[in-house]
Amino acid sequence: MAAPTPPETVRRPIPVIINPNARSARAGGMREVIRALSPLVELHETTGTRDASLIAEKLARAGEPLVVAAGGDGTVNEVVNGIVQAGAADRTALGVLPAGTMNVFAAELGLPSSRLDACWRIIEQGQRRRVDLWRIQDTCFVQLAGAGMDAAIIRATTWELKKRFGPLSYIIAGVGQLIRPAPLMTVQAEGRPPVEGTVVLMGNGRRYGGPFPFFPAALPGDGLLDVVVMRGHGPWEFYTMIKGMLSGHYAPGGGERHSVTYFQTASLRIHAGNIPLPFEADGELAGTAPDLEVQRGGSLEVMALG
Repeated sequence: MAAPTPPETVRRPIPVIINPNARSARAGGMREVIRALSPLVELHETTGTRDASLIAEKLARAGEPLVVAAGGDGTVNEVVNGIVQAGAADRTALGVLPAGTMNVFAAELGLPSSRLDACWRIIEQGQRRRVDLWRIQDTCFVQLAGAGMDAAIIRATTWELKKRFGPLSYIIAGVGQLIRPAPLMTVQAEGRPPVEGTVVLMGNGRRYGGPFPFFPAALPGDGLLDVVVMRGHGPWEFYTMIKGMLSGHYAPGGGERHSVTYFQTASLRIHAGNIPLPFEADGELAGTAPDLEVQRGGSLEVMALG
């Protein structure tokens, strides 16, 4: 007698967090597209601000081994913070379906943002990669953060601009901010002399706002944060920044004589006297504070292209 055929393995549903009412032109119409990707998709729809974080926290506390963020970098950031809040960064992995205005972290992971079906296959079958978690004040980030002018531009980029112009909305908002004065910040990192500037950008990965290697030496899992400090926000600073970005390296050294300073560190402090500084995490405004502390907050497994 032939041995009985073993029962087919039952695969666990994969929770996918999405904002069905997102004003992003792309994310708003993705519900049915994502549902059709696989019978394993289990949609969890948000209804308000910070819902993605609360849903992710609940799923992680319930023991979900994988939670997927469907949206842009802001949605990814909320889901990451929910997993961290649940104390589950060591047991709940992150998947990403890039469906937002900006998908910088997805690009860092090698995900093809124009092919959600390919991204889903990576979520189901791709390699797990551990990336550093960084914390600015009480908010975690996985790709980038900024203080000063950078965060002011994000604050000025309204949902209406994003919906109408997509990624160009940040440039449009930035033009108005660049003609305004900005507070001077003092940046302190262990083993380095203090540096002053009006723009402080921090990267866990190489990309910032696009395909160019803004932080050329960055590795998401090396335990170091890559930092760019711009002394001002005039034409010379932007020329120096763009030159460094296109060439793949910034001028060595740093300090007062450099318009742009680039270095790596394991922690950072930013001071602006009594002036409340806006700061952002993964492209979303995270708050304001006169003094900022940035430090590593553990690590997280993500599904990435092998």
